[in-house]
Amino acid sequence: MHVNQKSVSNQTHRITYTHIKTGGPRICFMFSGLGYTYEKPLLYYVTMLMLKREIDVVHIHYTYPKELMTKSTDEIADVMMKDIDLVLQDVLSHNNYKNIIFAGKSLGTIPLIQRVMKDEVYKDAVMLLLTPLLTRSELFESLLERTHNGLIVIGTRDHYYTEEVYQLKTNKMNIEVIENADHSLDVLYTPTESLKALETVLNGIEQLL
Repeated sequence: MHVNQKSVSNQTHRITYTHIKTGGPRICFMFSGLGYTYEKPLLYYVTMLMLKREIDVVHIHYTYPKELMTKSTDEIADVMMKDIDLVLQDVLSHNNYKNIIFAGKSLGTIPLIQRVMKDEVYKDAVMLLLTPLLTRSELFESLLERTHNGLIVIGTRDHYYTEEVYQLKTNKMNIEVIENADHSLDVLYTPTESLKALETVLNGIEQLL
């Protein structure tokens, strides 16, 4: 296994990413949340799961001010894709992967749903949407129109949770609702239940892989 840190840029943007190579034919691009980074439990163990299955992993290291969340959903997606596209183009132009997986957490699900999932290039990619911002109507409506294979995970105490989430379940898209879990998929003051929630998510992802 090789771990490469790389920086890519154009005339207006510069961004770094970590590329963990296992030598396998598949890759998972991961989009973190605003404050939920790749060292936090959910993304850490999703990374470990990918590496266990010999799936290469790319962590995209973007940072944005909290004020970004006051913008419209499409504005947020546009801002983030200017960075994300640099990484996608750099990685995919230098490597020959047969299958692509995308995993987004919270903020990271916005460009994934609004831009990546609408791109014909990625129509066969597996989508892992971890605590998506479902109360943003644009995201929910976009998901209703998608036919990707994947998994949506959200907790009932997440402030972005809506009971309408089950409308998004299709033959290819699975829904996992974690009772009493918050936006970090933690069950407050109950460590064992939080660990069970994490196990549920990992089992759901493993079934897709």
